[in-house]
Amino acid sequence: MKKDVLFLLNKDYTMFINSKKESNTQFGIFKPSKLKNKKFGSKIKTHNGNVFYNIEPGTPDLIKKIIRLPQIVTLKDVGSMVMYLGLKKDSKVFDAGTGSGVVACSIANLSTEIKVFSYELRKEFMKVAKKNAELFGVENIKFSNLDVKNGVKEKNFDCGVLDLPDPWDVLPIINKNFKVGARIVTYSPSIIQIEKTLRALPKNMKVERLIENNEINWKVEVERDILRPESNGILHTAFLLFIRKVAD
Repeated sequence: MKKDVLFLLNKDYTMFINSKKESNTQFGIFKPSKLKNKKFGSKIKTHNGNVFYNIEPGTPDLIKKIIRLPQIVTLKDVGSMVMYLGLKKDSKVFDAGTGSGVVACSIANLSTEIKVFSYELRKEFMKVAKKNAELFGVENIKFSNLDVKNGVKEKNFDCGVLDLPDPWDVLPIINKNFKVGARIVTYSPSIIQIEKTLRALPKNMKVERLIENNEINWKVEVERDILRPESNGILHTAFLLFIRKVAD
């Protein structure tokens, strides 16, 4: 995260503020003179005595502040990607269809030793993704404003993410750029996309799993004896098809 941005938390609220500017909030005023050289865990008070703590934000916190141009991949799906791709602390990751950069930034934020190579065809999306990488404070992403259908120069990827409308056209092109044993996930809103991908799957790749994540939030107010599912949730976003390269 940028050095001049602080993430503050108390029992009821979280917020990002600029440490170099006076911030007038509903809880009072944060003055720059009181924000200098604050370590994580430090108490910070507003002019009228409300107490916050300066903490290091995690991915769920940072995603609340990102710039969104195209629709982002939700955390429920990013979580599955991270686990089922078998990411390690030093993985070399291919990412096609950068979009706003949520997947690239979330993966890069796991370890500074992870190397993410992210490809995006649209310049306006790439510009936003780079700004979001600055927000996350990650420097281990290489962004390329290129069409992966024209080929990829990097090789020996450990895993990959395809957030593209036509992954069935891309898989045969990038097949040689992955190690044997590498996993790739395709992110497809429509099951028709999944069917086309399965029918065109290279012979040296096999399906490991096809999943759809539906998230139901619960309303938690035990002091009012309320503990029940919310009336809304994050239901269908996309199908995640995990495949693995099993031979050269």
